[in-house]
Amino acid sequence: MIRGLSQSDEPASAIDLYRSMRRRGLAPSNSTFIFLFKACGRTGSLVCGEALHVHALKLGVGQHVFVSNALICTYYGCGRVELARKVFDEMPERDLVSWNSLICGYNRAVEYVEREKVEVDVYLGNTLIDFYGKRAGDLASAQALFDQMPRRDVISWTSMITGYAQANCFSDSVKLFQDMMAAKVKPDKVTVASVLSACAHLGSLGIGRAVHDYIRSHNVKTDVYVGNALIDMYCKCASIEKAFEVFREMKDQKDEISWTSIIAGLAVNGYADQALELFLEMSTEGIKPTHGTFVGILLACSHAGLVDKGLEFFRSMEEVHGLRPEMKHYGCVVDLLSRSGNLERAYEFITEMPVSPDIVIWRILLSACKIHGNVAMAEIVTKKLLELDPSNSGNYVLLSNAYASLDRWHDATSVRDWMEESDVHKPSAWSSIESNKPPSHSSMRSPLHF
Repeated sequence: MIRGLSQSDEPASAIDLYRSMRRRGLAPSNSTFIFLFKACGRTGSLVCGEALHVHALKLGVGQHVFVSNALICTYYGCGRVELARKVFDEMPERDLVSWNSLICGYNRAVEYVEREKVEVDVYLGNTLIDFYGKRAGDLASAQALFDQMPRRDVISWTSMITGYAQANCFSDSVKLFQDMMAAKVKPDKVTVASVLSACAHLGSLGIGRAVHDYIRSHNVKTDVYVGNALIDMYCKCASIEKAFEVFREMKDQKDEISWTSIIAGLAVNGYADQALELFLEMSTEGIKPTHGTFVGILLACSHAGLVDKGLEFFRSMEEVHGLRPEMKHYGCVVDLLSRSGNLERAYEFITEMPVSPDIVIWRILLSACKIHGNVAMAEIVTKKLLELDPSNSGNYVLLSNAYASLDRWHDATSVRDWMEESDVHKPSAWSSIESNKPPSHSSMRSPLHF
């Protein structure tokens, strides 16, 4: 009966029947609440919806996936986007309907705002920006909502900055942070962690250092995430001394990511010995290494030419630490062997891998063939690469360069002709550097002016 009434022209009658049912001492089922919430959504009765929500929680069915899905629709029907989102976030499990309900609800909320010319207040705006920017990946809609908000708080700015950073729009993320500073809105630790991540990807040391100075001079509350973001930024900008300084200042705040970031940073910046020393210190302090830690340690061994030590670390992953090697670790070992000129050994290692090697691993070996002038191996590896990725011009170019390094110009030219016959084209390359002048491909200002 309740189901039929919830779908009729008088959905309120379903709620009346439920009250009668309760007076008779009858216990509702999950299905009962699903149709009751649908009835509430159709009547637009928020008070009724909240009362039923409480009742469902008391009976232990409030977080059932189907009940929660219906409740999300109810709150949307009553115009309470934030309550719908709260239910979604607190669901112990979600299905496809949960996500569809959330997305459709947000779309209806935006349509309602546009149709009724509703002024987007801070709370509603932040909720919608967070969804479109970080959940749905629709930054254009998020930016449009952000622009029409009459007032924005730190959450508004941070949601947009984080959204751009997560979408790999790092220049936009930094530019928005500059605008936030110009608007005199004080960032929080989430804001600075996000913009530091963007600076790391851009390799923008000047802006990253300015953010760090701002954190110190304005007493922005920091935590392990901000510390890790600073380490990552300084390492990727090749300012390893500053990264190490931040690492030591973190003291007891450090976690596995802190150790991994500084070890990897030391390794790729040419401080292999220090990276290995820090790994031992990490073990002494009882910090368990992660998959990422071993990438850093294997890179350190590769750069230092410590082949046997690197292989020992690789074997210890599973034997000592219970970590199954991933493709990136196999790639590090191939690089370790290839750099030292052990190309045959590297090839043997690849063929004995328990998983199928990917393109990156074969390309590491092909690059080493060019460096060490091993054309015979290069020809074998190129065939493997072309089986996996026949349209990638880099494979042809590496083989051509290997021939050229031995003055086998006829063979090098033949590879170029082969590319043309296969309709494979080498894309144009570009690079950028940070300077005191804005780069031509970006409107970023450097350094930041706070």
